[in-house]
Amino acid sequence: MAKSIMKDKFNQTAGFSSPLSSCSTRPIPKRSTKSSRGGVVVQLPSQTNPRVILFESKLEQRVLYLLLARKSVWDIREQPEPFKYLGRDGQRKYHFFDFLVTLTCGRIVAIAVKPMKFVIEHRFLLDLEDIRSAMTREFADDVVLITDQDFTKAAALNAERFHTFARCRNESLQKRLEDLACSVTFPLTVEALQKRLGAGADGFRAIFLAIFDGVLSADKTKEIGLKSVVRLGGDS
Repeated sequence: MAKSIMKDKFNQTAGFSSPLSSCSTRPIPKRSTKSSRGGVVVQLPSQTNPRVILFESKLEQRVLYLLLARKSVWDIREQPEPFKYLGRDGQRKYHFFDFLVTLTCGRIVAIAVKPMKFVIEHRFLLDLEDIRSAMTREFADDVVLITDQDFTKAAALNAERFHTFARCRNESLQKRLEDLACSVTFPLTVEALQKRLGAGADGFRAIFLAIFDGVLSADKTKEIGLKSVVRLGGDS
């Protein structure tokens, strides 16, 4: 589960008590006139207590929610220690990855988040090739670049809503929905399934959660609403 918080309001987050501080090794300014900066309080499978994960742009925030919505993610560290490498120009360089993600299978993925405009203008793919060539398993098993072209804004919004809804998950209602899903004929709209479930707004949230849980499936690249078509089963 996660809740987005902005600027200095880390200690005012309802539903959480004294979240752990960010693990970032690089200070991130809390205010900027050019980008959206803040933090998300998360409960990761790797930790018993919630903690703050910082982001320094709207793009990073969206990627963070998408990562948090994946069941394969075990741990996330933002702005880990810099990776030092030798560039093709022979100069020693270092790069701060935006996220270091540990998967449930044990693999570690170093993630760079950049706007595609930046990638093109700064020829960042060349830098990434040098970084990948120098990458050691002591740091990460793989290097991944995520740009604003790799997902839709609707997909990120769905992921953010998933975390909002997960904070008030009703397990008995989720079980009712699972039982219902085994007895109806799909495909159905969210609205039609909600009416059959008969739980009002709580029913919509239950269906939304079931889509991310893999009980149901829907096109998550588009904003999930009452007219969205759902089917039985799917990948989470």
